[in-house]
Amino acid sequence: MFMFIMVALLWLMSSILFFRNPQNEKIRWASVIGFCGGFGGIGALLGQGIHRPEWVLHLDGIFTSIGHYFTPYGMLIFGIVYSDAIGNVRKRNILKVLLLIPIFIMYLMFQVYPEFKVDFRILAIWVVPYVIVANILLIYAAWREDRPIIKRRKILTCVFVVPMFTFALTTNIILEALGIVGVWHYNPWIIVIQFLVFVYFGVKYGILGVRIRFEKEMRDSTMKAARSGTALFNHTIKNEIAKIDLLVNQIKEQMPPEERSAENLGLVLNSTNHVLELSRRIQSKIDAINLKESEFSLRESIDSAINLLKPYLNMHPDITIIKQYEVDAIVFGDTEQLQETYLNIIKNASEAMNGQGVILIKVYKTRKKIHIDFIDEGKGIEKDELTHVLDPFYSTKHNQTNFGLGLTYCYNVLKKHGGDILVKSKVKKGTTFTLTLPSKRIIEFRVNEQFNSKLIGENNLWTK
Repeated sequence: MFMFIMVALLWLMSSILFFRNPQNEKIRWASVIGFCGGFGGIGALLGQGIHRPEWVLHLDGIFTSIGHYFTPYGMLIFGIVYSDAIGNVRKRNILKVLLLIPIFIMYLMFQVYPEFKVDFRILAIWVVPYVIVANILLIYAAWREDRPIIKRRKILTCVFVVPMFTFALTTNIILEALGIVGVWHYNPWIIVIQFLVFVYFGVKYGILGVRIRFEKEMRDSTMKAARSGTALFNHTIKNEIAKIDLLVNQIKEQMPPEERSAENLGLVLNSTNHVLELSRRIQSKIDAINLKESEFSLRESIDSAINLLKPYLNMHPDITIIKQYEVDAIVFGDTEQLQETYLNIIKNASEAMNGQGVILIKVYKTRKKIHIDFIDEGKGIEKDELTHVLDPFYSTKHNQTNFGLGLTYCYNVLKKHGGDILVKSKVKKGTTFTLTLPSKRIIEFRVNEQFNSKLIGENNLWTK
């Protein structure tokens, strides 16, 4: 019974991971580990001895060998992929094939039918290094990560995965090789605990991107509903305001200009024009974005956006913008839409700092992706608001002139480019918006050695 529960929970965790984001190679390999481990559990459920039906003997041999051979293989490949230890895809694929060699040798040396038999001392020769290296790679990936929000996620992944790998290695392989048999019968209890940990961290923080995926799906669903509702709302407003506008114009034309009522009608027309303009603005922010794509320098795109802000900065001399461009890239995308995104985020940052403080803009790369950080020293965002700041019509400013669409627009722009926005914040410490553009958008990387500078208030002085 407990073994059945173990298999069910392993496959449930693997299914949750896989179907949340099947395009992600890291997620796929994490799922492979769970599915292979579950096959080993099915082998145990099928019993022992050669006096079982033929089809049971065949299934037992296949499932048990998959559990013993392919689970540690999946652990090592997951560690390699997760840590990006080998960036070259071709080399990584060659390594995946080479690492299968011990498995082929095991199938040649030991029988699978009519009963799975293996010398655990020989099995441990390659399985122990596979799992240990996998653990080291996972820990190394968390240790070398510089971005705090990603680092925390990788640490949580290590907390969840490394003990599970180590316990499975100890009970299934090492103790069996030492002649201490049967300890693996306690594995179901550990799997139950691991599943509870998976649910807790998956819901609260996110493991292997699961929580982020949930939030994106909820936000995308909200976006679709908002687009649909806004389109219907705007359509109704435009029709009715257009009628009012037409009727008021007709009345105004028929009235003598010297009558006071004409002035009041003019005010009505101003109001209708304002509502129509507001309707167009809302629709433009939340509607589907059509990219006008071209090649451009990311550094020049950011600089152009900052130049557009110079009049605003002149009015706020206590705002300092510091640029740290570790790298430049030639990007294929919509520079105008991205510039509007930068402007939205910088303005939000300056408002959060009440017009005084430092905004740091960092551009850097990890592997083939490029990231842009906008870091402010503002009041920060409350934890319960943080996951909603990109949602349509949600605003932390709580005033009637803000409609909560600026960051929604930014999210739409990055999503249309195949990128992403991450937000991290601490109250009274500041907020960081990280924009990420994927490798498919990067045409060429260029190392920047001379473009670290700052813009100080109304003086418009660039210092290097």
